[in-house]
Amino acid sequence: MRKIIILNWVLKIFIGLLILAIPIDECLRYNMSSEVITLMYKNSIFGIFSPYVMLVRIAILILALFNIQKGLQGFIKEGFFNFKSSERFNRSGYLLLLLSVSGIIIRLLGVNQSPEDQILSDIIMYLLLLAIGFGLLAFSDVIKKGNIIETENNLTI
Repeated sequence: MRKIIILNWVLKIFIGLLILAIPIDECLRYNMSSEVITLMYKNSIFGIFSPYVMLVRIAILILALFNIQKGLQGFIKEGFFNFKSSERFNRSGYLLLLLSVSGIIIRLLGVNQSPEDQILSDIIMYLLLLAIGFGLLAFSDVIKKGNIIETENNLTI
């Protein structure tokens, strides 16, 4: 249980840092001139809307991490087999799947804009994120089935 408590706090800190990074990034971009911003995003797929697309993707990541953290918190409060944790892990799995598939699509659309080794490493990272999403979905099913078995076991006794 100690490892779950530590992981819970690490996720809380990481989510806090991500939330803190958003306004800092916006302030840094606000201080740039429009010519620099146009030059910076001229080769991007989304053009000047690239920061907003990244903001949406970071928000999806924060939501996924928040659901994982709440699922772990459910483990701490209610035990390992509970439907709340199962639902939280299920949501975070789908969010990570959405994030990884969108990342792969965006990366493949911008294939001409960056070196081949960077594209390959990015796609590998997104495939790893895809595997984590599927893993969370499978873990959610295990928790759900464990809760059903535990409930039946308690009724038998």
